[in-house]
Amino acid sequence: MREPERYRYDRGVYVAAVGKCGACFLCVDECPEDAIHKMEPVKVDYNRCTRCMRCVEVCPGGIMQIID
Repeated sequence: MREPERYRYDRGVYVAAVGKCGACFLCVDECPEDAIHKMEPVKVDYNRCTRCMRCVEVCPGGIMQIID
């Protein structure tokens, strides 16, 4: 597993599930900080999130999106 690029974006940028989550939970499995909780839709713990954006990259439906 590659080392995540921490804080690719500043703390003013957030990621969130936008739209109908398919509940594949790939984002949960991919998150190196365990900042995404397995629920539908998924919930991001912004205190733990390092904005590495791996969840956005792995989401097959494009549901995980960058919100600023």
